[in-house]
Amino acid sequence: MTRPPTAAVLEPHEVAAWLDTSVAWVMRAIAEEGLPVLGRRGDGTPLLAADEVRAWLRRPTLDDDAT
Repeated sequence: MTRPPTAAVLEPHEVAAWLDTSVAWVMRAIAEEGLPVLGRRGDGTPLLAADEVRAWLRRPTLDDDAT
């Protein structure tokens, strides 16, 4: 991961740059993995809250409980 963003609201390309991944991964995370969206711009671009992205990244998974 790169430096955390200073903006509170991010577009997918900004989240991708922050997490050093692709925009396609961010869009898939929104569509399939429940990455929370704060809202959408008029053109449909999702807007994400930086704090919500952080919380989503720290969410527990089923594998966390595997022993």
